[in-house]
Amino acid sequence: MRHAPRPTYTLLAVHAHPDDESSGTGGLLRLTAEQGHTTVLVTCTNGDLGDVKDPRLRLKPREHAADRQRLAEVRHAELHRAAAILGVTHLYALGYHDSGMDGWDTNNAPEAFAQADVEGVAAHLAQLLRQHRPDVVVTYDEQGGYGHPDHIMTHRVTMAAIALAADAERVLDAGPPWQVRKVYYTAWARSEALRTLKLLHRFGRKTSLRDPDFDPQQLGCPDELITTRVNVRSVLRQKWRALFTHRSQMRQGDFFWWFVRLAGPWLYRYESFRCVVSPAPLHTPESDIFAGL
Repeated sequence: MRHAPRPTYTLLAVHAHPDDESSGTGGLLRLTAEQGHTTVLVTCTNGDLGDVKDPRLRLKPREHAADRQRLAEVRHAELHRAAAILGVTHLYALGYHDSGMDGWDTNNAPEAFAQADVEGVAAHLAQLLRQHRPDVVVTYDEQGGYGHPDHIMTHRVTMAAIALAADAERVLDAGPPWQVRKVYYTAWARSEALRTLKLLHRFGRKTSLRDPDFDPQQLGCPDELITTRVNVRSVLRQKWRALFTHRSQMRQGDFFWWFVRLAGPWLYRYESFRCVVSPAPLHTPESDIFAGL
């Protein structure tokens, strides 16, 4: 007796900077690709204000325009290599300038992604949504996960694009409308975040646990809001390979490099998400973002 072929779906992930795809959804992207689904990755900025960890680059991007451009080129190449490791089917780098961390004066620079025209970026994303017709979209929540201006803007333009793509009266030159069926926000479960900090504390590392005003209720996402936990342990090796391909941002051989290899199978075996749009009531906790489709 022949079994019916397993249905295939399309996942589209929208991230702010090169390396976000690996740290936040590297396991999901690789696992989804291994299962035969299509994966589309959109990276909004070129990450040209990143804190350079590779001393061989000798770059000071905040101080020198030429260094910013060089770092953008380096990070673009790293992004392509990481996407290949994760099995990404289609990669789009929008190339907006990094806004820097919250509170930096670069947040207000006219060329910064945080100052981009939301409608214009959303229209571009809506074209990609109509072109690839994803069943599932993954991005950040309203706070960008941890308040980074580029992550917050990524949330804003992604949600606006989802609405635009579904509206038959808008972006008429972008093809027929498309309604995304499920939308997820990345989420680091509070219990897992605390477990990680406590282990780092035992290793003698500086963490927020040492701060006198530390409030665990402000850390990560409340566990009760987590709807979906995807077991990515089988692809952790590929996830770490992709993450440390971003050598400008991740220094191989340092403490974190060893930490994720030793503690990763215990601390990072799941990637967690909040489902905020679904065509049917969820049966939580989910373990599959395509459940119910």
